[in-house]
Formats: sequence, structure tokens, C-alpha cells
Amino acid sequence: MLPKHYRGAAATAVIFVLLINQPSIADEIRMKNGDVITGQIIKKETDRVILKTAYAGDIPIQWSEVANIISDQPLHVVLSDGTSLHGIMVEADPGSARMESVKVQDEVDNTEMQIQELPEANFDLVSAKYLNPTPDLTGQGIRWSGNINAGASLTNGNSETRQLRFDAETIARALRQRYTVGGQFNRAEDRGRNTLFNSRANAKYDYFFSKKWYGYSNGTLENDRFRDLRLRSTIGAGSGYQIFETPNINLSLEAGLNYVSEDYYEEEDNGYPGVRWATKYDQLFFNGKTKFFHEHEVLVGLKETSQTLVFSKTGFRFPLLFDFNATAQFNFNWDSSPAEGREREDSALLFTLGYGW
Repeated sequence: MLPKHYRGAAATAVIFVLLINQPSIADEIRMKNGDVITGQIIKKETDRVILKTAYAGDIPIQWSEVANIISDQPLHVVLSDGTSLHGIMVEADPGSARMESVKVQDEVDNTEMQIQELPEANFDLVSAKYLNPTPDLTGQGIRWSGNINAGASLTNGNSETRQLRFDAETIARALRQRYTVGGQFNRAEDRGRNTLFNSRANAKYDYFFSKKWYGYSNGTLENDRFRDLRLRSTIGAGSGYQIFETPNINLSLEAGLNYVSEDYYEEEDNGYPGVRWATKYDQLFFNGKTKFFHEHEVLVGLKETSQTLVFSKTGFRFPLLFDFNATAQFNFNWDSSPAEGREREDSALLFTLGYGW
């Protein structure tokens, strides 16, 4: 008979051996060339499926090269005909998929969703459009994204300055609709005297007629004391084309008509119709860690083409801890017909800290 303390140690050792010999829980992706890659299937929203591994992080795998999928946990699969399946993927013939303990969700008469349970379902891998998609891609919810950034400086002594910079944007994306709201706020003073005083707010609604084409309506409000601008408001509508819309790259082009109304502190007020052109682009680089972005908007008067406004911002956003980030950004604005005594060009180089979601 072993002493009591030896019996306890032996029992602990046995439990440890049993634990380390238990098979680890992992999904399997079997490739057409015979390779087997294990990890956790995260999602498929493009032509690649994302597999999370302990040794290499997230790995994008070309979907056309996948022969079979086996999952330990239920997956949400959306087929090209819109059918939504929930279940566990088990071994099947190459190029095919077999799902057990299936919940099938179908749209009935374009009005309501019907859910039924089946022991199994079979389909071709090429017909799987999404794996674990975000709610906006299935039309069953909204995906929120956005960022908020701020920067400030304070000096005392020979120089006494205060400066505050704030900007934010949020986007709500549904299957057919997209809402965008944003704004910026800048204030600066030197020994109690204002040296910078402007703000701008914008809102836009997009309705997608197809995956790429959409119609939009937009509006902006802008104030800048040092350009004698009490309030510039624009409202308009037009059409856009979404060239790319993925987690790694987004690019859209827009064109339409806007009406511009300008209320000045001293200058005579003004209003005119104009043509609007806009581009919005962002892309992830360096393994998805750093984002480059560029946006510009051009408004040209229909009565006088000399009435031209340009708004643009270009920059890089670098990750910090968690979802916090740092941004280096260059803003450039141009007004072809400024108030008397004011410059046409305004530019700013900004460094801010922010949070993204």
C-alpha cells in the first residue's frame, strides 16, 4: 500500500496523462492535393475560407482547392440559392459536403422564414456561398462598424495654446441598405484667442439594387469661422457602384446632383445646384494589421463651373492594444470661390488616437 501522499500524487499523474492523451477539438479542411489543415473555421465570405490556427493565426484558404470539411462545432452555411443550414459537417466524398443534425431556414413567400429540422443534408461545396456569415450578408440583421478618434495638445509658459481634434464615423450595413453618419470637430486657441474653429457633419443612406449598384441620398452641414462660413449645407442624391466590399478592401464610386447653400458671417449668402463626385477606399496591409484609407468628394456648380468644392482625407491607421489604434492623416479642402480675404486651400496633418469596431 502506497503512503497517502504518494497515492494523491499518483492519482494526479494519471489524470494528467489522460488529459494530454485526449484528442484535441479541431475542425479539419481537407485539400484536393491531400493536405489536411486543422484549426477552427472562422468564416467564408469571399472566395477564401478563414481557418484560425494556434501556430500561424488566421489562414486564408482558397475555397476552390478544398475537397472536404469536417467540423467539431455546428457551422452556419448559406447556399447560393439562399438556403440557410446549421449543423455539424462530417466526412463526405471529395467536392461534396454532408451535414448532420441540420436546421434548415428558408424564406416563404418573401415574407417570413420557415425553420425545419433534418437528420442530414447533402450539397456540393461549390454551392456554399458563405460559412458563418455576418448578419448583414444573410438579410437577418445589421453589421455595425466605425471608429472614433481624438487628439489634443496643451502648452504653457512662453506659449499658451490649447488644441482639440475629434472625429467619428459609424456605418450600419444590412443586406440591401447602408447608413453612414460621421462628423469632425476642431478647436484651437493661443492665449485665449481662437486660431481654429470649424466642424462638419455628414449623413448618407444607400439602397442596393444589386450587389454592386446602389442609389444614395446625402447631406452635410459645415461651419468654419475663419473662412467666414456660418453654415454650408448640401443635400442631394445619386448613384453609386461598390467595386469591392470585403473585410480587407472596400472601394466605391459615386456621382449625383446636390444643392449647396452657403450662409456667411459677412459675405453675401449664396446657393447653387451642382454635380457631385465621390470616392471612398480603404485596404488592409501587413497581414491585416494596418489600414490605408482615402476619401474625396468634389462638388462643381452647374451655373458656374468656377464654383468648385473639394474635400479629401488620406491616412494610415495602425493597431495598438485591443481595438485601440493610432492614425496619421492628411486633410485637404479647396474652395474655388472663398469669402473675400480668405485662402482657397486648407490643409491639416493630424495624429490621433482612437477606437474602432
